[in-house]
Amino acid sequence: MKKRCCILLIALVITLGIGGCNSAEQPSPDKVEAQLSPAAEQSFRTQTETSTPVPSEFVESTLGNFHVALATDKLLDKYDSFYEYINDEDGARLIIWTDTEIKDFSFISIKNDDTGNKLSYFAGDALFSVDEFPPEKPFVVKLRIPGTVPAYGISFVDENGAKKYYTIQLSGRGAEEAPPYYFLEFENGGNILPTSPLSS
Repeated sequence: MKKRCCILLIALVITLGIGGCNSAEQPSPDKVEAQLSPAAEQSFRTQTETSTPVPSEFVESTLGNFHVALATDKLLDKYDSFYEYINDEDGARLIIWTDTEIKDFSFISIKNDDTGNKLSYFAGDALFSVDEFPPEKPFVVKLRIPGTVPAYGISFVDENGAKKYYTIQLSGRGAEEAPPYYFLEFENGGNILPTSPLSS
């Protein structure tokens, strides 16, 4: 019994001795930061403040002369008037505007066909249209996009007289990653064009 008590006492002394060796003072994070030079500290603060983009960096998507974004009061206040179409009262309110005057602009439904293992898109009904779509009068639409297959889009005649068709897509990514909505060009009766000049 005495032998066991002696062994336990020795083990306790060794444990306390080893634990005491590791008790050297560790600098706190505050002390580490205080030891940085002013230039290094400023660089560290700048990197941590700008490492995550703020959501306002990704509010609109641009396609050529067209822009699409959520219709905020700040955006709408820039214009004296706008065209408006309500497709779904409970849907998202988008604003579409252009940098140059566009001819034969339409907000359209989009139909699709998936026969033959190929998804084809077709311009459906023109839900709203104007002969001239000027930069000073944007188009505002309330709509709900039902899933990943596009249901709505726009069409217009470009400067070369060619009819163009674009889907309105929901990105599905967070506001800190990408704009919530964007355009993709499609061939009427065909597929999304691989050279769709989309920039987000």
